[in-house]
Amino acid sequence: MPTRRTIPRPATRVGSSIDAAAEAAAAAAAAAPAPGAGIQTGPADGAGGGPARGRVPQQPVLVTQLGGQQRIFPVGVTVRVGRDPSAELVSASPLVSRHCHGLIVSDENSATYTDKSRRGTFLDGKLLRGPLRITHSVILRLGDPATGEELGITPPLTTSQLARNRSRKIIGGRVRVGALAAVAIAMVGALAGVLATTLGAGHSPGPPASGLPPASLRHAEAATVRLLMGSTTAYSGWASGTLISSDGLILTNAHVAEPRAAGAAVMAGIPAGQLPPDPPFLTVELTDGQSSAAVARYRARPVAVDGYLDLAVVRIYATSSGRPVAPASLHLPHLALGDVASLQLDQAVTVLGFPGISGSRSITVTSGVISTFVPDPLGHVHDPRFELEITARLAHGNSGGAAIGDSGRLIGVPSLAVSDQGGDTSWRLRSVAEARPLIAAARRHTTYQSRLLVQPTGAEQVTGTGVGATAQQACTGGQQAAPASAATTFGVDYTGFPPGLDMAMLIRLPDGSTVPGQQGGLLQATATAGSSCFAYHLTAAALGLASLPEGRYQVELFAGPNLAPVGAPAGLDIGGPGGPPAQPPQPRSG
Repeated sequence: MPTRRTIPRPATRVGSSIDAAAEAAAAAAAAAPAPGAGIQTGPADGAGGGPARGRVPQQPVLVTQLGGQQRIFPVGVTVRVGRDPSAELVSASPLVSRHCHGLIVSDENSATYTDKSRRGTFLDGKLLRGPLRITHSVILRLGDPATGEELGITPPLTTSQLARNRSRKIIGGRVRVGALAAVAIAMVGALAGVLATTLGAGHSPGPPASGLPPASLRHAEAATVRLLMGSTTAYSGWASGTLISSDGLILTNAHVAEPRAAGAAVMAGIPAGQLPPDPPFLTVELTDGQSSAAVARYRARPVAVDGYLDLAVVRIYATSSGRPVAPASLHLPHLALGDVASLQLDQAVTVLGFPGISGSRSITVTSGVISTFVPDPLGHVHDPRFELEITARLAHGNSGGAAIGDSGRLIGVPSLAVSDQGGDTSWRLRSVAEARPLIAAARRHTTYQSRLLVQPTGAEQVTGTGVGATAQQACTGGQQAAPASAATTFGVDYTGFPPGLDMAMLIRLPDGSTVPGQQGGLLQATATAGSSCFAYHLTAAALGLASLPEGRYQVELFAGPNLAPVGAPAGLDIGGPGGPPAQPPQPRSG
């Protein structure tokens, strides 16, 4: 996803690696220096001695983990978390507040974390709304529920309590047993050396290394590019892409290459006019090593785009300065497409791209497994493997990048994240099987025509809009509903719609907010007949209220691949006249 947008939450490990760290730290606490600043521990090197077997002390200590480092604090010490170098726990993440993101205080039996930031702190995807009392190991995310830096906290427990905690379940996602085997504990002098899940440069934690040969990984890294949405001096965002031919064809997302492509509005659930504008071209940046920064080399433009599939093929046509290039002279590294139909659940997947959260312009590699196959939520694509849900950590900027299997072949394109009300996030790849027609058209230099969505005829009309206790009342044009209603139905009667045409209904509440659909955009449906009624039953409970707000509601219908407005918005009242009709919806930023 580009850095300005959403598309994919990694499995959160709780109560395992951090408890192991705390146990080792507690074992070394007796021999540690006098209480004071936190003691920093790192990977064990096997040197030196440690506490004798059978003499593990019971003195409790507070153990934290941030940025791959464990730190030990005596009970009672106030620990400040922030980007300020004077903080006890210092983060480099731009999502973390500088002076103080949060405070940790402890007593003999627990710790308490208090958020002090504007961006917030999250536990299992949920925003902390007050002090959090911690009685067992937890992992918090700072600044963002999915991509924020992880802060692990183990309260001041004795080693016997820690041993009981280690039997707790792993929550928040699927984590293979091998990932926990990566935790090793050793004693180094007076300190506990802990080898937990390592955050290497440009690599995020995940399941154990896949069967991908090192040479295949290096080749995939060379074939993954960073795409600036504009020139090097004026770009609106960036994302990733994958070279799929030696002469400069690149596979990426439509919301990167052409955000307002036909069908993108239906996929996003908002009118095309509210989508980000299309960039003039894409600047293609390449790397020549794992730690090297991406460097601008070429320009590319779309040659085959499907907004509904959120896939695009772009072609290199010039250098980054605009000088034309001959595609046949490029000889670029590229990836072949894999067979999505043969994929199995729990099969390893490696994702490559350039997420902004890393703060680096070098490539990032994450690994995980395929957790499930997801069909098209709107039913236009019949392949049940329309999307691949994975456990690999993704972030803004990964959109359009490469997801490869152990064969080194491309199997998916990171495209979006789907979050539920509980804060859980499903990270999705778009199957490369859906990209084959676009790639074929690009290679043949022919125009790509999507046949997924029904096109409007121009005869579409809205014949009435209403509200009432039942769908029949709403669809026959009722203009007012009773006050203090726990639920009501809105209806839009239409005619001249070809069957299968995509529709979206906007319901704007009296306070100006809109009723969201299941996918997060407007309420969506497809026309089942030329003349019918699109009805929606709205409950107060869905809005978190005891009764629906009284006042003027605005209802409007949109249709077609671009969700263009059909007719004018209508003003409907709940609980009596609510004043003049609400203003038409204003475009919102992407």
